[in-house]
Amino acid sequence: MEEKKKKRLIDKIIMGAIIGGAIGSVLGATMAPKELAGSAKEKTKSLFYKVVRLIKRDKDLDKKIPTEK
Repeated sequence: MEEKKKKRLIDKIIMGAIIGGAIGSVLGATMAPKELAGSAKEKTKSLFYKVVRLIKRDKDLDKKIPTEK
């Protein structure tokens, strides 16, 4: 019983770190100043690609985290 509680706590901490990192990355990418001010379309495209890279990185991270079977 105690082992299950420990595992759930660790899982919650890891998920919180992943979600917090994702939110922080998106906010940082959104609020970071562009070196050269471009059009709104370019900024939206740039933000879209940053989010796509973030999602891919999180999926890769899920593969690297060992899970108990």
